[in-house]
Amino acid sequence: MPRPSIHRHRSPTLTAASTWPASAHRAALAATAILLACVASSCSSQSFQYAKPSMPTPPPAPAQPPPPPMNVARLLNGNWKATYPGGPLRVVIGLDPMLRGRNYVATLVDGNKDIPPGQTVWKGTPDQNVPGIVIADQICAEQGFLQARWVKARIIVSDASNFREELVNPRDCHGFPVKFTRVGPAPTTPVKD
Repeated sequence: MPRPSIHRHRSPTLTAASTWPASAHRAALAATAILLACVASSCSSQSFQYAKPSMPTPPPAPAQPPPPPMNVARLLNGNWKATYPGGPLRVVIGLDPMLRGRNYVATLVDGNKDIPPGQTVWKGTPDQNVPGIVIADQICAEQGFLQARWVKARIIVSDASNFREELVNPRDCHGFPVKFTRVGPAPTTPVKD
């Protein structure tokens, strides 16, 4: 019997590559190596690396102005000496317990010939627009307490230990302005309203 013949087929790539000259083979390998080196180096460059996005630095906060100074008209609570006629007379200033807010009541401890002890001599509230001023009503009793009436006054506070009281209309009552001087240490914070 005849012997079977085996036909071997060569792949076209292998056939084409095998027909290349050796120098072309080396050149193709060198070009492939260069191409791979370029791809590898470009992938490792910074433009292809993952980087956390940098956040812009926020601008500095604007400087805050200092807090406004304490309104000394809120520090009147306490014991005082006043230059009312027949004085100096002791006066106690406190807050009116019947009213909300800072409503001062000045009570005379020592009486004089016109005003008996324990009598309210003025009532007032700090001015909302002008620090250091208290808008007040002052009792005026010039011919004995039976003919007492209330007149408009303002309290001008220079510091926590000194203030003066003057009438809006100086002709309403005699003996004004009246100077007040604190007895004892001055408070540094106001009594709660």
